[in-house]
Amino acid sequence: MVAKKRHFWDYARYANMAFSFGVTMIAGTLLGLYGGGWLDRRLGTSPLFLLAGVLLGIGVGFRSVLSELRVLEKEAPGIKTDAQDKTHPD
Repeated sequence: MVAKKRHFWDYARYANMAFSFGVTMIAGTLLGLYGGGWLDRRLGTSPLFLLAGVLLGIGVGFRSVLSELRVLEKEAPGIKTDAQDKTHPD
């Protein structure tokens, strides 16, 4: 019974991370799109800041996801990642 509850919370944690990844990527991209478009309209540099804003938003989204993955990795030290399996084959 305890193992089932633990698996449920593990799945819930990963589902939350997947949802967070989607929301972060969409929010970052839209903020970059809106901010870059606003700057381009102000400065007349279309589409320079629009493209820079979108790329920055995507980069921020990936950075956020990587930081979440690092936290998950620290919380579950018993679980080996693919990179650890390749360096220390059993």
